[in-house]
Amino acid sequence: MKLLQNKVQCAERGNPAKIRALTLVEMITTMGVFGYVVIALIYGQIFGLRQDELVESKLGASDQSRRDFGQIMRDMRSAQTWGVGSYSAGTFTQLPNGTNQQGSAIQIYLVAGNATNIIYYFDTSTPGNYQLMRIHTGDAAATSVAGNLTNYYGGALTFTAEDYNGNIVTDLLDRRVVHFTLGFLQYQYPLTQVGSGYLYDFYKMEFRVTPHVPPGR
Repeated sequence: MKLLQNKVQCAERGNPAKIRALTLVEMITTMGVFGYVVIALIYGQIFGLRQDELVESKLGASDQSRRDFGQIMRDMRSAQTWGVGSYSAGTFTQLPNGTNQQGSAIQIYLVAGNATNIIYYFDTSTPGNYQLMRIHTGDAAATSVAGNLTNYYGGALTFTAEDYNGNIVTDLLDRRVVHFTLGFLQYQYPLTQVGSGYLYDFYKMEFRVTPHVPPGR
């Protein structure tokens, strides 16, 4: 029996049809297909990472808008008196009646006649990174509500007092609508220049709010 098995194994080794191996052409073809599969997987991973960054950028803008801009809405709706003007070196200068009520800052008093106030103003001291700032009476320094703002694409970086038709008014004798627009330029981080024209993502948020607390103006 052992002799018969040896004869069968020798016969199989001598038969070319029984040899299990890859030719050079088959090996090259296999490696080529495997290489294409690996490249496709890498490109798919890179595409997924890019889409993830894009989605995170847009969700980040939405999340911050709900947190920070909700504070702006609450402050303005709670105002008993307010005024539009400019803010510089810690001093707010209100626009007088008879002039268009449009300026780079707004001062809010939650209690009429009280010295405590809240000021929102646009800081344009850093080109390419304008900011909306908030400072409350007693604060050591202003805090940034929104950054990476631009005055292009409708981002005026001003507060205006308007009537119900959207016309800028020249007084605050009656209850007015506060209107301001924020234009975000390249919101996601890090800031990356894209294309020959340095193109960026752009987000625009427009707000109109009326104080709800009497007596108002």
